[in-house]
Amino acid sequence: MTKKKLTLALVVLAIILGLGIVEQVFIHKTFEEFSRRLESFIVEEDETYDYNAIVETQKWWEKKVKYLELFLPHVQLIDITITYGELVGAVAAEDYDSAQALLNRIQRTAEAFENTYGVRIGNII
Repeated sequence: MTKKKLTLALVVLAIILGLGIVEQVFIHKTFEEFSRRLESFIVEEDETYDYNAIVETQKWWEKKVKYLELFLPHVQLIDITITYGELVGAVAAEDYDSAQALLNRIQRTAEAFENTYGVRIGNII
């Protein structure tokens, strides 16, 4: 009987560990892709923004955030989503100074997420 309990405990531990690894990989890849997309928005020649790329990324983000909410605090994810909506509005209005500030805020928040919720020695201790 104890062999069965030990086996069951090891299986449960392996499942928990596996899910934790999947979670970390998903979070890392999502924020890596998000950062890459954010960095591509500015068009250097005339310092404007690619509105279509911004709207496409907004739709992509809204799909990803549904899964991120399973692992991360909702309030901070909502903050990114709201700020992103403001970015879309600023670019549509051609207010590029505001757009740059909003884009920086989104980038810093995304970086903070990855650092805060990633597996790092500082987060474990």
